[in-house]
Amino acid sequence: MLRELFADADRGAVLERMTAGFDDRVARCRHLPAVVDRQAAPPQAEDLAWVVAALRARAGG
Repeated sequence: MLRELFADADRGAVLERMTAGFDDRVARCRHLPAVVDRQAAPPQAEDLAWVVAALRARAGG
């Protein structure tokens, strides 16, 4: 599944970028414009937790 999502990207770099963007304040800032524009909200940390867990397991930590 990870191979389908990220092909041959550096999974450590993907994990670092994903976890860096999971600040609650940032999530609220991304959510507000979506609400105003009546669009679907961007994914939250909880929505992508399985990807982060899989990347960490693959990295051995």
